[in-house]
Amino acid sequence: MARGGGGCVELGGGLAAGFCPRVSRSLSSLLLPALLALLPLPAAAPAPAAAHEAGDFSILDEAQVLANQMRVLATSELGVFNMQTIYNSFVYTEKISNGETEVQQLAKKIREKFNRYLDVVNRNKQVVEASYTAHLTSPLTAIQDCCTIPASMME
Repeated sequence: MARGGGGCVELGGGLAAGFCPRVSRSLSSLLLPALLALLPLPAAAPAPAAAHEAGDFSILDEAQVLANQMRVLATSELGVFNMQTIYNSFVYTEKISNGETEVQQLAKKIREKFNRYLDVVNRNKQVVEASYTAHLTSPLTAIQDCCTIPASMME
């Protein structure tokens, strides 16, 4: 466990306690009470290194206790180290890339996508124009004056 600047106590595994400029204040204020509620209280807490008067406590000692509990939580409950072992076992291969050809391929894919959209819009335009032209020569719907609508159609 390392002590960071500004009263920040790093707990390991990316966790920190105390005033840490790198840790969001609202996030730490929300998570800390929830995590403390999940942690089991030790049956007999070890006595701190320095004797304290009744009612006094050392924040560093309490941070050490919290760090130990967080470490136990990370290893046994969350399985952080087991997951890290699984991730470390993955085989990674380095890909050598040529930026110019990748940009050309990306531009080609974007151009093809826009051409497909343009084709759809042009087909819709042709259908609408054909329907309008057909309607001019032979109306698809009859014009009905509102005063001459039969009563049977008003129901």
